[in-house]
Amino acid sequence: MAARLPLLAAFLAILAAGAAGAVLYLRVAGDEPAPILQTSRYTEGVAGTWQRVNPLFATVNDVDQDLAQLVFSGLLKIGPDGRVAPDLAADLPQVSEGGRVYTFTLRDDVRWHDGEPFTAADVLFTVESIQASGFRGEASLAALWDDVEVHAPDAHTVVFRLPEPNAPFLVRNATIGIIPAHRLAELSPAQLYEAPFNVAPVGTGPYRLNALAAGEAELAAYGDYHFGRPGIRELRLRFYSDYSAALRGIERGDIEGLFIRPIPDEDQIAWIDDLSDVSVDTPQRAAHVVVYLNNDAAAFFRDPRVRQAVALAIDREALVDDVFQGFATPSSSPIPPGSWAYAEDFEVPPSTALDAAAELLDEAGWELHATSGTRVRLGSEFRLTIRTDTDPRRLAVAQAIAAQLEPLGIRANVASTSFPVLRRDFLQERRYEVAVAGWDQGADPDPYFAWHSSQMGTAGLNIANYSDPVADRLIEEARRTADMSVREDMYYQFQEIWDRTAPSIVIAYPRFTYIRSDRIQGDVPGFLPAPHLRFTNIHEWRRS
Repeated sequence: MAARLPLLAAFLAILAAGAAGAVLYLRVAGDEPAPILQTSRYTEGVAGTWQRVNPLFATVNDVDQDLAQLVFSGLLKIGPDGRVAPDLAADLPQVSEGGRVYTFTLRDDVRWHDGEPFTAADVLFTVESIQASGFRGEASLAALWDDVEVHAPDAHTVVFRLPEPNAPFLVRNATIGIIPAHRLAELSPAQLYEAPFNVAPVGTGPYRLNALAAGEAELAAYGDYHFGRPGIRELRLRFYSDYSAALRGIERGDIEGLFIRPIPDEDQIAWIDDLSDVSVDTPQRAAHVVVYLNNDAAAFFRDPRVRQAVALAIDREALVDDVFQGFATPSSSPIPPGSWAYAEDFEVPPSTALDAAAELLDEAGWELHATSGTRVRLGSEFRLTIRTDTDPRRLAVAQAIAAQLEPLGIRANVASTSFPVLRRDFLQERRYEVAVAGWDQGADPDPYFAWHSSQMGTAGLNIANYSDPVADRLIEEARRTADMSVREDMYYQFQEIWDRTAPSIVIAYPRFTYIRSDRIQGDVPGFLPAPHLRFTNIHEWRRS
């Protein structure tokens, strides 16, 4: 269980009491906790515990992100296919000056949980807090706001000026939860990080946090929520040390729902299979497992025909069944299936196509040796090392791929090490031939950091050292335009080039596991870029 970070001394004694069974009851603007109707209740288990229920600090803790999603709102929210939709903003923003300026008109019917009106001042305060010297949140969040100018012409208008066009700005920036200026404006960055607010938050989201203890958070539907009062009036998140403990909780009836982030192990799958009166959803992540081919340093892979041959020789369906126990989507696309930008047209067969792979290797000059059965070209055998870390599933993927390449005449051995060593000594330095790793794309499909040639070399994340001038142009144009139809067309063409050049090999997109009582009615997105987004439309859930 994650350790709590230090809070103000005045709250430490209360929290210590909470750990012994007491409950920390929250008051909003001097009011009593919101009344709870006992007839509409849902309790969900989560693995872990809270640290700071504040969207500016929640990015480092899964439970904090869950609670922040319920308590706070952003200007925009992420929809089921990764597109953005209005939230605190009345509509999508007006875009001007070639994609550098975003103008938001705010809703005029939003009130904070303490009854105060939401205004542009709250948006300014939130952004300025992230940009402040001494900001204590995650550095990657602060980096998103570098050189972004923000001002408010009036109480219901906010204007962002970017240093250059950046279409992913809407997903990556405009969805951050907004915090209340009237509650926090007098605090320094250090004080904000340690503020009592972080255990007694006031937001504009669908739920108010009524009580927070070591073992449970108690939330009540916010009657003045701008999308309508949630149908489930009482919501509880119960904290467990791990997923096995949480599964025992759902088995006993202590909880009615459980969201499992990692792929369940065999014992957990058996547990899930034995549950009754529940629905099990398996929303797909935006993250994928990728086999990196060193396009530049490994002589084998400078020829795209060789890269295509390796891609065709891999049986993704077998890998999903054997390594991921079916909890993944086999795919060869760098754009997640389910995303608005995904094009199914360029998926390679999920099972092997060895004959086609062999033809490509023959064309590239790699011939089967009559005696050894190993591919040979200009006197050199096709032998390589697949590097990965010690994660059991990635190691199993690497071993399975080595076995799948054997019939093609490619001899591969597997070398594993700790991830820090893999990253520092091999991936960052591009000192590898083949490597199995993971990549989390997030909700926006922009592939700039992973596959643009400017990200080659030790300072970038283009680990395969892939360079293609047409792909570069498509990636650049797609991230500079706010026109979604243009972006969709650019990414369609990018996937076509990916299919033709095979810079690396995407294997599969793992899936989450979401168990809920059959009595809870409400859609769960099939494509879920982040776990907390399962609550995006929780106000529409009902109990039968």
